[in-house]
Amino acid sequence: MTVGTAASDMVLRARMAIKGLDMALDREPALFIEQDGKHWVNEQASLFVAEKGLSCEDLIERIKAGGGRLREMLLQDIRMELIGLPGGGLLVLLKNAPSDAGQKSALTPKERQVLIMLAEGLSNKQIAKGLKMSPGTVNCHLDSIYRKFGCSGRLQACLTALNRGFVCLPGKKQKQKPAH
Repeated sequence: MTVGTAASDMVLRARMAIKGLDMALDREPALFIEQDGKHWVNEQASLFVAEKGLSCEDLIERIKAGGGRLREMLLQDIRMELIGLPGGGLLVLLKNAPSDAGQKSALTPKERQVLIMLAEGLSNKQIAKGLKMSPGTVNCHLDSIYRKFGCSGRLQACLTALNRGFVCLPGKKQKQKPAH
C-alpha cells in the first residue's frame, strides 16, 4: 500500500465516522457547547435529562466546569462522552451510566478518606501525612479509585466523586439519594 492510498483510506474512514455522527445526532441525546458558552440541545437530550430529574442548564454548567479536559464524565446516572471539535466547541453524547455507577460501596473506607482529601485539593504528601500512611500507599489508593471510577487522573476523579455524591462543594449540602 502506498502512502497516498493509506491517506485516502484514512480520509474515507473519517468521512464515514462524521456521517455516522451526523446520523447519531438525529437519534441519540446530544448537545453542543460553543467556546463562548452558547449551546444547542436536541429534543432527545432534553427528554433524557428531564427524566433524570436535572435541568439542561445544570448539566451544561457541569460540563463547562470540567469538559475541556475530559473525554468522559458521569453525573448521577448519566454518562457523557465529550468530543472536542475542530475550530472549538464540544459535542456531548448522553447515555445511561452502568447500573453500579452510583454505588458508594465500591470504595473502601480508606479510599473514601483519600478521595475526600483529594477533592479538598491536598497533595499526595499531605494526604499521606493526614492519614498517617506513606505517599506510595496513597498512590495505590488513588490507582484503585481511578480504576473503580474508570478515570485516569485527579481532576476526573474529583468530578466523578462530586457527581456521584462522595463529596460536595463547599457551602452546599449533600443531597441524600433515595434508598432503592
